[in-house]
Amino acid sequence: MSYLRQIMQRLNARTAATSPGEAPAAAPSPLLERHLADYDAQLAACSPAMLQYEWAWIEQHLDTLTLARSTPAMLAAAGGPAHLEALLEESRRFRALLEQRFAAAGLSPAAHRHTVVATEHAWELSPPDLRSQWGF
Repeated sequence: MSYLRQIMQRLNARTAATSPGEAPAAAPSPLLERHLADYDAQLAACSPAMLQYEWAWIEQHLDTLTLARSTPAMLAAAGGPAHLEALLEESRRFRALLEQRFAAAGLSPAAHRHTVVATEHAWELSPPDLRSQWGF
């Protein structure tokens, strides 16, 4: 399961556990740090093509979260404005790790027209035709 999805599920559970007037607690730093470390380890094992896919994946994920700000149904499903902002900030931290991996490999993100599966990171991508399109 994707690390970002795991974080989103935990934050949704935490939001549901708080009373209506109570603000949700901040994401537990040790858990987030562990997820960031796990994500970075996965990125370290990625080929350049997989990094490109992951860039497209994270950008699509951030776009979806940003769209949720202005879509009431999506905003509610994301747990409200404060929860959504926490998800956006965490996702930006994941993107920052990805940017570091690109820099370390001497690569730059490139625009791609290939399909991205919202539920699968590069190392999880299962359809053989998509793996081939992306070059891995």
